[in-house]
Amino acid sequence: MSSLYILSKLFTYLVLPPGMFILLFFFASIYARRFRLFFCANAILFYLLSNIYVADWLLRPLEEPFNQALLEMPVDAVIVLGGGHTQGVANLPLSSDAYKRMMWGLMVAKSHHIPLLFSGGGMYKAYLESDAFLQSLKELKTYLEIPTPSSKNLASKEFSLHVEDKSLDTYQNAQFSKMAFEKAGVNKPTIYLVTSAYHMRRATKLYEYFGFNVIPAATNFKINHRAKDGWDYLPSAHALHKSYIALHEYAGLLSLQLRGI
Repeated sequence: MSSLYILSKLFTYLVLPPGMFILLFFFASIYARRFRLFFCANAILFYLLSNIYVADWLLRPLEEPFNQALLEMPVDAVIVLGGGHTQGVANLPLSSDAYKRMMWGLMVAKSHHIPLLFSGGGMYKAYLESDAFLQSLKELKTYLEIPTPSSKNLASKEFSLHVEDKSLDTYQNAQFSKMAFEKAGVNKPTIYLVTSAYHMRRATKLYEYFGFNVIPAATNFKINHRAKDGWDYLPSAHALHKSYIALHEYAGLLSLQLRGI
């Protein structure tokens, strides 16, 4: 490994965010006349949250229980939870998380010959998550010649596509999904629930709260099980983002507990 390569890597990790902010807090803790403890604590906290070992440690209790093969059993349908989208792009408007959810959900529903319900609306009514889902399906049909079936009743035991476009969060995902199944005459459905692995624990609690029998079908795993090396001790924006995802989920689980769910 050349010295130039090592220097460029160090520059990337330490000069760009979040390394830049960690260094600023660190030097502030040395040279500032006041609030040194505050700056030092921020440097340590920022470093820990930007470290891949800590990020994976935070994610592990959320992801690992669902990192397993799909449990084969009779189910009524697949429900795919939306995960963000980008309006105005030339192609693939779903976020990377949502696109993985969609593709895994289509694979599960098609192979098991059962309906798929995509649940996701969003705050911006001009272009909903469900619109991005339908556009992505259209692109799959156009470029890969994958036929998309016309919507049939959710109670039918055949592959079909359905959209729930009013929900704003996971609670409403479950609530409006329940209403869709009740409208189809299915009161206690057994479903494959497709969402990101880190989100599955919270989503399962909510869907079970609304009377679903949930079989987790997790995807979009964030923990990379590769062997780590010395570079992984350096802070990175990728690790910081993973820490944020984990902490967001723990906050969501706490809110469910406070609400008695």
